[in-house]
Amino acid sequence: MSVDTHTGGRRLDGYTSAETNGITILVDPDLARLPIEVTVHKAGLLGRGVSVQVDGIDGAPCPIDLVR
Repeated sequence: MSVDTHTGGRRLDGYTSAETNGITILVDPDLARLPIEVTVHKAGLLGRGVSVQVDGIDGAPCPIDLVR
């Protein structure tokens, strides 16, 4: 996962987009094929940051390793 606030002039045709809490989320097609649930929250002192949590669907183990 990455965060990029500068998307102007980039080819984003292949991404699926969703909007939540005023944040537009672009989902890579490879990530969208996985059986996962992605939860996005506003975070930080002023609510300007983003926190992301990835889990398997219905309590199943997450099929990907997230490296921090």
